[in-house]
Amino acid sequence: MIRKSLPTQDLAKLYLQLSRLEASGIPIQQAMAMMDQGETGKRAQVALTYLKRGKPLSEAGARAGLFVGLDATLVKVAEAGGILAEIFRQLAQFYEEKARQARQVKSRLILPVTVLLLAIFIQPFPALFLGKITIGGYLIATVGLIVKLALIIFVFLHFWDRLEMKVPYFGRWYVRRRMRDFVQSLGLMLQAGLPILEALPKAFQLVENVSLRQRLELISRSLQKGETFAQAFSQVEGINPLAIQLVFTGEEAGRLADMMLHYAKLESEEIAMHNEMLAEWIPRIVYAGIAIWIAYGILSAGAPMSVVPEDI
Repeated sequence: MIRKSLPTQDLAKLYLQLSRLEASGIPIQQAMAMMDQGETGKRAQVALTYLKRGKPLSEAGARAGLFVGLDATLVKVAEAGGILAEIFRQLAQFYEEKARQARQVKSRLILPVTVLLLAIFIQPFPALFLGKITIGGYLIATVGLIVKLALIIFVFLHFWDRLEMKVPYFGRWYVRRRMRDFVQSLGLMLQAGLPILEALPKAFQLVENVSLRQRLELISRSLQKGETFAQAFSQVEGINPLAIQLVFTGEEAGRLADMMLHYAKLESEEIAMHNEMLAEWIPRIVYAGIAIWIAYGILSAGAPMSVVPEDI
Protein backbone atom coordinates (compact mmCIF):
# COMPACT_ATOMS: atom_id res chain seq x y z
CA MET A 1 0.00 0.00 0.00
CA ILE A 2 1.36 3.45 -0.95
CA ARG A 3 1.13 5.80 2.01
CA LYS A 4 3.09 8.86 0.93
CA SER A 5 0.86 11.59 -0.44
CA LEU A 6 1.29 12.93 -3.97
CA PRO A 7 2.94 16.37 -4.40
CA THR A 8 0.59 19.27 -3.72
CA GLN A 9 0.37 20.43 -7.35
CA ASP A 10 -0.36 16.88 -8.50
CA LEU A 11 -3.15 16.60 -5.93
CA ALA A 12 -4.65 19.87 -7.17
CA LYS A 13 -4.69 18.55 -10.74
CA LEU A 14 -6.02 15.15 -9.64
CA TYR A 15 -8.99 16.54 -7.73
CA LEU A 16 -9.77 19.13 -10.39
CA GLN A 17 -9.90 16.43 -13.05
CA LEU A 18 -11.97 14.13 -10.83
CA SER A 19 -14.44 16.91 -10.02
CA ARG A 20 -14.97 17.69 -13.70
CA LEU A 21 -15.29 14.05 -14.69
CA GLU A 22 -17.66 13.32 -11.81
CA ALA A 23 -19.81 16.36 -12.67
CA SER A 24 -19.90 15.21 -16.31
CA GLY A 25 -21.23 11.80 -15.32
CA ILE A 26 -18.24 9.87 -16.66
CA PRO A 27 -17.92 6.44 -14.96
CA ILE A 28 -15.14 6.34 -12.38
CA GLN A 29 -13.34 3.43 -14.06
CA GLN A 30 -13.18 5.41 -17.29
CA ALA A 31 -12.00 8.46 -15.33
CA MET A 32 -9.16 6.48 -13.77
CA ALA A 33 -8.17 5.09 -17.15
CA MET A 34 -7.84 8.65 -18.48
CA MET A 35 -5.17 9.52 -15.90
CA ASP A 36 -1.96 8.31 -17.50
CA GLN A 37 0.64 10.90 -16.55
CA GLY A 38 3.46 10.51 -14.03
CA GLU A 39 3.05 9.12 -10.55
CA THR A 40 -0.64 10.07 -10.49
CA GLY A 41 -1.22 7.89 -13.55
CA LYS A 42 0.61 4.95 -11.98
CA ARG A 43 -1.46 5.13 -8.83
CA ALA A 44 -4.65 5.60 -10.86
CA GLN A 45 -3.90 2.37 -12.70
CA VAL A 46 -3.49 0.56 -9.38
CA ALA A 47 -6.79 2.05 -8.20
CA LEU A 48 -8.39 0.90 -11.44
CA THR A 49 -7.47 -2.72 -10.73
CA TYR A 50 -9.25 -2.49 -7.36
CA LEU A 51 -12.27 -0.84 -8.98
CA LYS A 52 -12.53 -3.69 -11.47
CA ARG A 53 -12.60 -6.09 -8.51
CA GLY A 54 -15.69 -4.32 -7.21
CA LYS A 55 -14.06 -2.09 -4.59
CA PRO A 56 -15.60 1.36 -4.00
CA LEU A 57 -13.63 4.40 -5.15
CA SER A 58 -12.71 5.45 -1.62
CA GLU A 59 -11.14 2.08 -0.82
CA ALA A 60 -9.50 1.69 -4.24
CA GLY A 61 -8.03 5.19 -4.10
CA ALA A 62 -6.79 4.74 -0.53
CA ARG A 63 -5.11 1.43 -1.32
CA ALA A 64 -3.45 2.92 -4.39
CA GLY A 65 -2.23 6.00 -2.53
CA LEU A 66 -4.33 8.50 -4.46
CA PHE A 67 -6.23 9.47 -1.31
CA VAL A 68 -4.20 9.73 1.90
CA GLY A 69 -5.09 10.83 5.42
CA LEU A 70 -7.99 13.26 5.69
CA ASP A 71 -8.55 13.08 1.93
CA ALA A 72 -9.35 9.37 2.17
CA THR A 73 -11.86 10.05 4.95
CA LEU A 74 -13.53 12.86 3.00
CA VAL A 75 -13.84 10.78 -0.16
CA LYS A 76 -15.33 7.87 1.79
CA VAL A 77 -17.94 10.04 3.48
CA ALA A 78 -18.69 12.00 0.28
CA GLU A 79 -19.13 8.74 -1.62
CA ALA A 80 -21.74 7.60 0.88
CA GLY A 81 -23.47 10.98 0.70
CA GLY A 82 -23.38 11.28 -3.08
CA ILE A 83 -21.47 14.56 -3.14
CA LEU A 84 -18.14 13.45 -4.60
CA ALA A 85 -18.04 16.20 -7.22
CA GLU A 86 -18.34 18.97 -4.60
CA ILE A 87 -15.72 17.45 -2.28
CA PHE A 88 -13.34 16.96 -5.21
CA ARG A 89 -13.87 20.61 -6.16
CA GLN A 90 -13.17 21.80 -2.61
CA LEU A 91 -10.03 19.67 -2.38
CA ALA A 92 -8.84 20.95 -5.75
CA GLN A 93 -9.19 24.55 -4.56
CA PHE A 94 -7.42 23.76 -1.27
CA TYR A 95 -4.40 22.13 -2.90
CA GLU A 96 -4.17 24.67 -5.73
CA GLU A 97 -4.00 27.50 -3.19
CA LYS A 98 -1.39 25.61 -1.21
CA ALA A 99 0.66 24.95 -4.35
CA ARG A 100 0.34 28.57 -5.46
CA GLN A 101 1.72 29.83 -2.16
CA ALA A 102 4.64 27.38 -2.37
CA ARG A 103 5.44 28.57 -5.91
CA GLN A 104 5.29 32.17 -4.76
CA VAL A 105 7.74 31.57 -1.92
CA LYS A 106 10.16 29.69 -4.16
CA SER A 107 10.08 32.34 -6.89
CA ARG A 108 10.74 35.13 -4.38
CA LEU A 109 13.61 33.23 -2.75
CA ILE A 110 15.56 32.37 -5.90
CA LEU A 111 17.12 35.81 -6.39
CA PRO A 112 17.98 36.49 -2.71
CA VAL A 113 19.59 33.06 -2.38
CA THR A 114 21.57 33.61 -5.58
CA VAL A 115 22.77 37.02 -4.36
CA LEU A 116 23.68 35.54 -0.97
CA LEU A 117 25.79 32.80 -2.58
CA LEU A 118 27.59 35.38 -4.73
CA ALA A 119 28.18 37.54 -1.67
CA ILE A 120 29.70 34.62 0.22
CA PHE A 121 32.32 34.22 -2.51
CA ILE A 122 32.86 37.96 -3.03
CA GLN A 123 33.17 39.08 0.60
CA PRO A 124 36.52 37.34 1.42
CA PHE A 125 37.98 37.83 -2.07
CA PRO A 126 39.78 41.13 -1.26
CA ALA A 127 41.66 39.36 1.57
CA LEU A 128 42.65 36.58 -0.83
CA PHE A 129 43.73 39.10 -3.47
CA LEU A 130 45.91 40.94 -0.94
CA GLY A 131 47.45 37.70 0.28
CA LYS A 132 45.97 37.94 3.76
CA ILE A 133 44.42 34.48 3.46
CA THR A 134 45.39 31.37 1.52
CA ILE A 135 43.29 29.43 -0.99
CA GLY A 136 42.48 26.99 1.79
CA GLY A 137 41.35 29.85 4.02
CA TYR A 138 39.24 31.24 1.20
CA LEU A 139 37.52 27.85 0.71
CA ILE A 140 36.86 27.59 4.45
CA ALA A 141 35.41 31.11 4.44
CA THR A 142 33.15 30.37 1.45
CA VAL A 143 32.31 26.68 1.00
CA GLY A 144 32.65 26.11 4.73
CA LEU A 145 30.23 28.94 5.45
CA ILE A 146 27.71 27.54 2.95
CA VAL A 147 27.84 24.13 4.68
CA LYS A 148 27.34 25.78 8.09
CA LEU A 149 24.39 27.82 6.80
CA ALA A 150 22.82 24.68 5.31
CA LEU A 151 23.10 22.89 8.65
CA ILE A 152 21.66 25.86 10.54
CA ILE A 153 18.73 26.12 8.11
CA PHE A 154 18.09 22.36 8.38
CA VAL A 155 17.98 22.49 12.19
CA PHE A 156 15.91 25.70 12.10
CA LEU A 157 13.28 24.21 9.80
CA HIS A 158 13.19 21.00 11.82
CA PHE A 159 12.27 22.88 15.00
CA TRP A 160 10.42 25.85 13.47
CA ASP A 161 6.95 24.35 13.83
CA ARG A 162 7.58 23.95 17.57
CA LEU A 163 9.03 27.44 17.98
CA GLU A 164 6.89 29.48 15.59
CA MET A 165 3.93 29.67 17.93
CA LYS A 166 6.14 31.31 20.60
CA VAL A 167 7.87 33.82 18.33
CA PRO A 168 6.44 37.36 18.59
CA TYR A 169 4.41 38.43 15.55
CA PHE A 170 4.97 35.14 13.70
CA GLY A 171 3.28 33.24 16.51
CA ARG A 172 0.00 35.06 15.92
CA TRP A 173 0.03 34.19 12.23
CA TYR A 174 1.01 30.61 13.00
CA VAL A 175 -2.09 30.25 15.18
CA ARG A 176 -4.26 31.83 12.48
CA ARG A 177 -2.99 29.40 9.84
CA ARG A 178 -3.46 26.35 12.03
CA MET A 179 -6.94 27.50 13.10
CA ARG A 180 -7.81 28.08 9.44
CA ASP A 181 -6.67 24.56 8.58
CA PHE A 182 -8.72 23.10 11.45
CA VAL A 183 -11.88 24.98 10.50
CA GLN A 184 -11.45 24.12 6.82
CA SER A 185 -10.91 20.40 7.41
CA LEU A 186 -13.84 20.25 9.83
CA GLY A 187 -16.04 22.14 7.38
CA LEU A 188 -15.15 19.75 4.57
CA MET A 189 -16.00 16.72 6.71
CA LEU A 190 -19.32 18.23 7.76
CA GLN A 191 -20.11 19.09 4.16
CA ALA A 192 -19.35 15.50 3.20
CA GLY A 193 -21.96 14.37 5.71
CA LEU A 194 -19.84 13.22 8.66
CA PRO A 195 -21.50 13.91 12.05
CA ILE A 196 -19.68 16.58 14.02
CA LEU A 197 -18.84 14.26 16.94
CA GLU A 198 -17.11 11.93 14.50
CA ALA A 199 -15.47 14.72 12.51
CA LEU A 200 -13.95 16.56 15.47
CA PRO A 201 -11.45 13.85 16.55
CA LYS A 202 -10.23 13.55 12.94
CA ALA A 203 -9.80 17.32 12.70
CA PHE A 204 -7.92 17.38 16.01
CA GLN A 205 -5.42 14.85 14.68
CA LEU A 206 -4.45 17.24 11.90
CA VAL A 207 -3.23 19.84 14.44
CA GLU A 208 0.39 18.85 15.09
CA ASN A 209 1.09 21.47 17.77
CA VAL A 210 0.22 19.84 21.11
CA SER A 211 -0.62 23.09 22.90
CA LEU A 212 -2.92 24.25 20.12
CA ARG A 213 -4.58 20.84 19.85
CA GLN A 214 -5.32 20.89 23.59
CA ARG A 215 -7.03 24.25 23.17
CA LEU A 216 -9.26 22.88 20.44
CA GLU A 217 -10.09 19.69 22.32
CA LEU A 218 -11.99 21.88 24.79
CA ILE A 219 -14.71 21.95 22.12
CA SER A 220 -15.49 18.26 22.62
CA ARG A 221 -15.70 18.64 26.41
CA SER A 222 -18.01 21.63 26.03
CA LEU A 223 -20.26 19.71 23.63
CA GLN A 224 -20.50 16.88 26.16
CA LYS A 225 -21.77 19.44 28.68
CA GLY A 226 -24.66 20.28 26.35
CA GLU A 227 -23.34 23.47 24.79
CA THR A 228 -23.83 24.19 21.09
CA PHE A 229 -20.86 23.97 18.78
CA ALA A 230 -20.82 27.74 18.34
CA GLN A 231 -20.72 28.26 22.10
CA ALA A 232 -17.93 25.73 22.52
CA PHE A 233 -16.01 27.11 19.56
CA SER A 234 -16.17 30.69 20.87
CA GLN A 235 -14.36 29.66 24.08
CA VAL A 236 -11.20 28.54 22.27
CA GLU A 237 -8.31 30.94 22.84
CA GLY A 238 -6.93 32.53 19.69
CA ILE A 239 -10.01 32.05 17.49
CA ASN A 240 -10.62 34.86 15.02
CA PRO A 241 -13.77 36.81 16.04
CA LEU A 242 -14.95 36.61 12.42
CA ALA A 243 -14.86 32.81 12.62
CA ILE A 244 -16.96 32.88 15.78
CA GLN A 245 -19.52 35.19 14.16
CA LEU A 246 -19.81 33.04 11.03
CA VAL A 247 -20.08 29.83 13.05
CA PHE A 248 -22.92 31.28 15.15
CA THR A 249 -24.70 32.43 11.98
CA GLY A 250 -24.13 29.14 10.20
CA GLU A 251 -25.34 27.00 13.10
CA GLU A 252 -28.50 29.05 13.53
CA ALA A 253 -29.23 28.89 9.78
CA GLY A 254 -28.41 25.20 9.46
CA ARG A 255 -25.45 25.97 7.17
CA LEU A 256 -22.55 25.40 9.54
CA ALA A 257 -20.31 23.67 6.99
CA ASP A 258 -20.85 26.41 4.40
CA MET A 259 -20.02 29.17 6.86
CA MET A 260 -16.90 27.37 8.06
CA LEU A 261 -15.64 26.98 4.52
CA HIS A 262 -16.53 30.60 3.78
CA TYR A 263 -14.47 31.69 6.76
CA ALA A 264 -11.58 29.47 5.64
CA LYS A 265 -11.67 31.15 2.23
CA LEU A 266 -11.65 34.67 3.72
CA GLU A 267 -8.87 33.76 6.15
CA SER A 268 -6.83 32.22 3.34
CA GLU A 269 -7.03 35.51 1.48
CA GLU A 270 -5.80 37.41 4.56
CA ILE A 271 -2.95 34.93 5.06
CA ALA A 272 -2.02 35.18 1.38
CA MET A 273 -1.84 38.99 1.65
CA HIS A 274 0.37 38.65 4.73
CA ASN A 275 2.64 36.19 2.95
CA GLU A 276 2.83 38.52 -0.04
CA MET A 277 3.95 41.35 2.23
CA LEU A 278 6.65 39.16 3.79
CA ALA A 279 7.73 38.01 0.35
CA GLU A 280 8.28 41.65 -0.62
CA TRP A 281 10.12 42.80 2.51
CA ILE A 282 12.28 39.81 3.44
CA PRO A 283 14.34 39.96 0.20
CA ARG A 284 14.89 43.71 0.75
CA ILE A 285 16.19 43.06 4.25
CA VAL A 286 18.41 40.27 2.93
CA TYR A 287 19.81 42.53 0.19
CA ALA A 288 20.56 45.30 2.69
CA GLY A 289 22.29 42.87 5.01
CA ILE A 290 24.37 41.43 2.17
CA ALA A 291 25.41 44.89 0.98
CA ILE A 292 26.55 45.86 4.49
CA TRP A 293 28.39 42.55 4.88
CA ILE A 294 30.23 42.92 1.56
CA ALA A 295 31.15 46.54 2.31
CA TYR A 296 32.48 45.53 5.73
CA GLY A 297 34.58 42.76 4.16
CA ILE A 298 36.10 45.10 1.61
CA LEU A 299 36.86 47.84 4.14
CA SER A 300 38.23 45.49 6.79
CA ALA A 301 40.53 43.83 4.23
CA GLY A 302 42.03 47.20 3.32
CA ALA A 303 42.61 48.54 -0.17
CA PRO A 304 46.00 48.44 -1.86
CA MET A 305 47.54 51.94 -1.88
CA SER A 306 50.51 53.23 -3.79
CA VAL A 307 53.38 54.57 -1.73
CA VAL A 308 54.14 58.23 -2.40
CA PRO A 309 57.84 59.14 -1.81
CA GLU A 310 58.50 61.93 0.68
CA ASP A 311 60.96 63.70 -1.56
CA ILE A 312 60.19 64.29 -5.16
